[in-house]
Amino acid sequence: MRNVADPRHPNSPLSEVVFEIRFSGETAIECRRHEIQEKFRAEYPNLWVPRTEIGMAMALEPFRFEREDQSAGVMVSLNRFGYYCRTYPGFDCFNAECLKVMELLGSIIPIKRLNRIGLRHINMIPFLREDGLLPFEYFFQLGGKILELLPGRFENISIAFAMPAGRGKITTRIESITRSDRSQEAFLLDFDYAEEGDLWFEKVHEYLTEAHDQSAVLFHRMITQSYRDYIKGDEV
Repeated sequence: MRNVADPRHPNSPLSEVVFEIRFSGETAIECRRHEIQEKFRAEYPNLWVPRTEIGMAMALEPFRFEREDQSAGVMVSLNRFGYYCRTYPGFDCFNAECLKVMELLGSIIPIKRLNRIGLRHINMIPFLREDGLLPFEYFFQLGGKILELLPGRFENISIAFAMPAGRGKITTRIESITRSDRSQEAFLLDFDYAEEGDLWFEKVHEYLTEAHDQSAVLFHRMITQSYRDYIKGDEV
């Protein structure tokens, strides 16, 4: 499956979506990397290896097998498998490819028990300042509520909070950021759903669906109706 943009949301702000499962370390992964690479070589031919960093355990840092166009990839380390895409095709397609990846990995390294699953949505929402200040309330429903409590706009903003969501929790971060070349500013909207505990590999589909549903509900609660219309391609 090739990752193509979701036609239902032509102005989606998603820049990357990552699903990851973690488990107790399996040393068999170290000596079977060649088999894993061969399984993914046709669709994910590019190999990226982790950089050496002081204080980091190299075996716990993932190797990545990536598409030629860098639109998606597979991550493998001693204690985790992951799948990511940078051109989000909608949940149905993402779900299908992600589960295919997990099934292939599980066929080489049988995994039964998991201790964590995570689904992360990284959104980049470009904006232009008005009189040097952030147009926060145009994009986020809580923007108007904040302005009622603290009249006036912000020059910059950085908010982070964690809250229960379904069987797990979501850590959310909103921050105004600037590209390194200072050519564009954007709001970073980062949702990181996690579920921990006694989890099972055979239920990955169930966990991924729950993570997506919880993240989608929070996203739509946070954005304004006008921005929601823009994402769908409607005139605003």
